[in-house]
Amino acid sequence: MSMFGKEFENDWPPSGIDKNLTKFGQKFIEKCRSIEKPQAKNIEIEDFLEKSSNFPIDFPIDSCRIKSQPAERYPIIKQQIVSAYPLIHEKVIILIADFLEHKLKYGSDLEKRLYKGMTLTDFIQRLLTKRCVSFFGGDDDYLLLDAHTGFGPNYKYVGSEDETTPLVLKTVLSYDEVKISALLSVSSFSDFINDGNRANCGKPIGDATKIEREGVVLGMIGARFERREVMEYQDIIISQNQNVRENGYGLKSFEMQNQKKKSLLERLNPLRKIDQLERLQDYRRIWNKFYEEYDNLYEDVVKDENPRFGDSLNPLLKFDNLIMKKRYAIAFDMLLLESENRAKLAGKLAYIHVVGFGLGVWRAAAQQEKIFLETFSQRLNKLLPLLNSIGVVHFAWFNLNEWKDLKNGGFLKSDTHPCGGIRTFLCKRNPNDKLESPDYENMLLVVTYAWDGNALPGNEFWVRKLQASNDPSTACSTLISELHNPHINTEYVCGNNLHIASADHGVLHIKDYLDRISSISG
Repeated sequence: MSMFGKEFENDWPPSGIDKNLTKFGQKFIEKCRSIEKPQAKNIEIEDFLEKSSNFPIDFPIDSCRIKSQPAERYPIIKQQIVSAYPLIHEKVIILIADFLEHKLKYGSDLEKRLYKGMTLTDFIQRLLTKRCVSFFGGDDDYLLLDAHTGFGPNYKYVGSEDETTPLVLKTVLSYDEVKISALLSVSSFSDFINDGNRANCGKPIGDATKIEREGVVLGMIGARFERREVMEYQDIIISQNQNVRENGYGLKSFEMQNQKKKSLLERLNPLRKIDQLERLQDYRRIWNKFYEEYDNLYEDVVKDENPRFGDSLNPLLKFDNLIMKKRYAIAFDMLLLESENRAKLAGKLAYIHVVGFGLGVWRAAAQQEKIFLETFSQRLNKLLPLLNSIGVVHFAWFNLNEWKDLKNGGFLKSDTHPCGGIRTFLCKRNPNDKLESPDYENMLLVVTYAWDGNALPGNEFWVRKLQASNDPSTACSTLISELHNPHINTEYVCGNNLHIASADHGVLHIKDYLDRISSISG
């Protein structure tokens, strides 16, 4: 049995989309069928360069920009521009529908006005374009598109009647939105300009034969616990102040509750506290439904000997290992299915460079790396028959060199795989290093990097902290500061180009995905 308990071994997420929808959810999905799918076309590189030059925030370096690349690379870079798209797991579609329905019923007046009539692709467009330019640190240091800077004591008020300029819902994401934005990735092909080591600072490599010239780059976002009682903290951390009935915890239902009839006395003298509790309970419900687990009261967990609950780095807090697993599982399925899709279309095998996103400064429990690797092992084994275009999964810069059946130099057998299975490595490797072995030299390199749900690709890159994390070092060593930027690559990194990762259907544009699945009924 897993050290994290029997529940941890259960297969999750299930394949397919939840068809038990509310009327709102049904209409929300149907609206997606009329989306205009962006068409691949011949890109005018000069137009793209002009958009980049008009970006309102200065680039800290130019070596990672398209204008600095050799002109003979432009035909390939044009294909890389077109290859970009935002990506979510199919399970997130219904989460967004439930979120918007909740906000239209219980949200602030600002939220109700904003979300009225909003479609899935409108919401994705908002997640892409209303994020900060950079957003990092325990104080939520931010840089906005209009060059405003500051840190975040007032960020928690975004979307409420207490919000103040410049942190207003019209121009930035609320914490509730950032929590969903963290489930979104952007993927594309990109040139590499050096080996991608943490201190590369955008210096082009002298000998390009020592690196892969091109590959796929995929931004992945871990769970963020730096701010108390927001984002993943709400689901995974169990605290004495947070996990109480007054905050909406402890309700054992995934179904939206009908608003209770108020008595005459309540109508004449409405008690705001009653409405507040109902709102908080419904917000907890949508996340409980997403993870298919009820949340927990602090008093119940303290008494519980279930290995599902572990210690946190803060001795006053408990850590829900099972919900952490489920948060990872959504991301891992998306990564594996996207890598399979890109490699299959390229006619190659994928060599996936996996970084420990969420295991650096965001880590909140000592056991998180083990949860990460054990969950990855589960998802890799579950999806193995579908991953016939993945050759290697390389876990780089982890502390462990093996966990369960993930071993350095290991091999996962698969009867359907053209090479008999997938190789695994757990050892240090720079992201863009040359795949030199005869076994690997023709593989497609897929590089993951640790992104942020409330920042443009690069994050600290935009405030000239080029060595601060994997995020800016990736921006320095690739072209993603332009290719993945929704304000520059406007035609492809946009809501209307949303792609869906599905175990049953692979990776498809949202319109093609909905055409593929059976009709949805409530």
